[in-house]
Amino acid sequence: MDGRQRPPVTLKVMFYALLDAAGTLIFASGLMWLVRQQTLFIPDFPTSTASAVVTVAAGIALMLWSAARILRELARPRVDSKRS
Repeated sequence: MDGRQRPPVTLKVMFYALLDAAGTLIFASGLMWLVRQQTLFIPDFPTSTASAVVTVAAGIALMLWSAARILRELARPRVDSKRS
């Protein structure tokens, strides 16, 4: 073993993971409309190609933002109270 420990999964990381999953669903919803002109979960959303493109862009943006926040939280140095 190299002595490295796993970073702790905090409530912030879990919250960002939920936002990442929401971004995936938003992205999939818009993409489904663009490919098949069918809604995924919410009836009548999106209703046009323009709103589907905005939905895809919003989903990608939310996924990228939340993934960056997860990486930021996991890369943060933690205080190890066992070694003090």
